[in-house]
Amino acid sequence: MAGGGAVAAPAATPDGGDGAPALVARDGKYATVPLKRDSLKVTAVQSRIRAADARNPQKQIRENVDHMIELIDDANGFPGPQDLVCFHEQPIMGWNPWTREEALRVSIEVPGAETEALGRKARQYGCYVAFATFARDAAWPGHLLSLGVLIGPDGQVAARHWKAHNGRGFRPNWDLYTTSIYDVLDRYAEMYGADAVLPLARTDIGNLSLTGPPFEPDIYRALALKGMEISLRTASGGFAPEDPLTSSMFNRLYTVIPNNAISPGNPGFPEASGAGGTAIFGPGGRVLAKAQTEHEEFVTATIPIGEFRRTHTIPDVPMAMLLPVYSQYVPRYSPGLQDRYIPSDFTDASRYFASKRNW
Repeated sequence: MAGGGAVAAPAATPDGGDGAPALVARDGKYATVPLKRDSLKVTAVQSRIRAADARNPQKQIRENVDHMIELIDDANGFPGPQDLVCFHEQPIMGWNPWTREEALRVSIEVPGAETEALGRKARQYGCYVAFATFARDAAWPGHLLSLGVLIGPDGQVAARHWKAHNGRGFRPNWDLYTTSIYDVLDRYAEMYGADAVLPLARTDIGNLSLTGPPFEPDIYRALALKGMEISLRTASGGFAPEDPLTSSMFNRLYTVIPNNAISPGNPGFPEASGAGGTAIFGPGGRVLAKAQTEHEEFVTATIPIGEFRRTHTIPDVPMAMLLPVYSQYVPRYSPGLQDRYIPSDFTDASRYFASKRNW
């Protein structure tokens, strides 16, 4: 599957000028596929996190996938059939401050055994299942990917969206070494096409994005311009609720953001560790549903996707005012910095990216 992994759909307009592919329609509309129903039942699962042992990860990975399967059963049980079940950022291998070599050992392939097991449940209930994960890809040897994954009701991987961009400078001597699209931008676009740089999965439950970088309003605005209707974000270890809330507010769309629950027995961390806050936001920043505790919990809402689509348009942006500024902006970090060098751990990443700053 291509790196973007979006379900195919007709282009919104024939081209974007000069033979370039159309990324944004010129009439306020956007490409879609027909909806299977006008109203969606969506559950965000606030579940525990438990890190696998990098020396022998398979036992814990199997237990984590089994727990996800139990929760998919439960979500489609008493609450009733679901159209979409969403998990947090690391439900399969958990998280620890691994080196890149260790993280590659606990990462999975997509598709692979884990997505096949989850796919059997998606097919059983006729629902979509979404989650994020560390992943490796034979086309990108040595790179650790942070993927948003969507499994369709046919049990197959419907989309696998790379994290679009890694923010830098989280704290002294610590930075992310996962490879985002921005980190290999030119090669990624050459391999998968311009549309896959900010991909959408155009499905029969709506236009979905599974990229999840925090505090990136420009990325979510660009996805909204392309026709994103539901942003499937993920968190682990906590998040700022104002971030997804304002994204839904300013772009007039839906956002689902699961976080981890209290996690007893997670090696290396207290059991709370930023737990709770799982939420579903609607257009205008309305809170449709929110976790009531920090424990394992289902956060469920109904999204009237048919009614929403009949009146929804892409954001109205005063682009003529913005482009002169944006076109002159020099980012602190240039794209493509991990095309030839991949940091070995968080400290090496901090050193490497600090040496490459433009300002």
